[in-house]
Amino acid sequence: MLVDYHGTVVQKILQNPPSQGALSSVTAGCVGAQAICPAYDRRQLAAGIVHLGLGAFHRAHQAVYTEQTVASGDLRWGIIGVSLRDARVPQTLAAQDCLYSVTERHGDQARTRVVGVLRAALHAPTQLEPVLAALGRRSTAVVTITVTEKGYSQNPSSGELDLNDAAVRHDLTQPRMPRSTLGVLAEGIRRRPSGAPLTVMCCDNMAANGDTLRTLLAQYARETDASLARRIESDIAFPNSMVDRIVPAATAESLEYAAERLGLRDAAAIVCEPFTQWVIEDRFAGPRPAWEDTGALLTGDVRPYQAMKLRLLNGAHSAIAYAGQLCGLESVSDAMADSLVGPFVRRLMLEDLCATVAPPPGYDVQAYCRDLLRRFENPALAHRTQQIAMDGTQKVPVRWLPALRESLAAGIERPLLERALAAWLHYLERERSDAGNALHISDPGAAALAERLRQAPSPQRAAAAALAHAPVFGAEPYPPAFAARIARHLTRLREGGMAALLAHD
Repeated sequence: MLVDYHGTVVQKILQNPPSQGALSSVTAGCVGAQAICPAYDRRQLAAGIVHLGLGAFHRAHQAVYTEQTVASGDLRWGIIGVSLRDARVPQTLAAQDCLYSVTERHGDQARTRVVGVLRAALHAPTQLEPVLAALGRRSTAVVTITVTEKGYSQNPSSGELDLNDAAVRHDLTQPRMPRSTLGVLAEGIRRRPSGAPLTVMCCDNMAANGDTLRTLLAQYARETDASLARRIESDIAFPNSMVDRIVPAATAESLEYAAERLGLRDAAAIVCEPFTQWVIEDRFAGPRPAWEDTGALLTGDVRPYQAMKLRLLNGAHSAIAYAGQLCGLESVSDAMADSLVGPFVRRLMLEDLCATVAPPPGYDVQAYCRDLLRRFENPALAHRTQQIAMDGTQKVPVRWLPALRESLAAGIERPLLERALAAWLHYLERERSDAGNALHISDPGAAALAERLRQAPSPQRAAAAALAHAPVFGAEPYPPAFAARIARHLTRLREGGMAALLAHD
């Protein structure tokens, strides 16, 4: 049976208020399943970490590493979780005493853990003062962040702070009432006592993510407070990191599966893959959890791991997403099982993408690729292609374009990656699958690029117009031969869809 953190048996959940450790006030039948539960007294848990971006990925990744650290006896590292946008997650967690479950599943094998390390779940737009107070406390030694690439107000082509971002514009006029990730961070840091060490760690999929965050935050601060900018640049550590775990968005089916294992309804339940990886640059300003004791790798150079993950996992994921959407394939495992898309993705990873990475010394990159492909094939995860396809104008510039630029500079063609790029452009232009079904495109930056494609009178002009779209592709021109190849791929897509595109070698 599932037990709460006082060691009592959770039975009729309707009679147990959230403060007693129940996951929900609604019973799912109490089937008596086993789960790993917090064995420490949560009442003694101090809050040493603030996390911005209280989504499923953080709760299935960094929070699980920290949970295991706390379980070893170090009770300094409770987490104050903050949602910067959506109120639903913090409301759901608050109703469950901030307890939730993580079920790792591959095929028929599964393991469930109840995570108790979350001390509070706050919604920044309606609870801004508690959020800023938590960031400003001396006892907060670490801030971790997962807000996706678009959450940093960065121009994807230049890498600089986007001063036209609506939230940034607001925060520059009202810095004490911030809305953006950078604004909330800056105001929290401004409130911290002098000399209080702080480490801020970006855990999103950006190359040199810690260095990038430091640059963007300092750029933001210089617009309003030069002394704060100097403090950010000199006193705070921004280690680079790489995170890896496939965590699909919750579905009715995944919530039901978790309920069957728990014996009660957990409205914040997560079902994810067993694999997890966290590589952290060993550059901290003060105390930190001993994450290396729970499986994280601390290293002097994260960059090779970041490049491998961005290009091989995230790059392949994006290809799966756009090919899958065009072919009407709902999940990653569906795409990998498809007779057209599956072989294309395998070749893309093993031939084109793999050739663009420089792995750490002694690292078996081919084995890493094989493991990735096996993870993609996991039928137990309903990882939707529509979810992965979101925000392509932010993702493509970091997942695909650096590999293409490097290859073109060396006079090397990447025929499979070029096909993936053409498929993305076709997806944006048509907004329909090959079968004619409407596609839901969630990407604020897509409209301008799609309009360029639609206004072009021919595939050749469309390719040229797309590659000249500086907000995504940058200001440096692409070789005419490359543009001609993209145009040929667009022609095939327009004439025969993905089947025609992938039929040519």
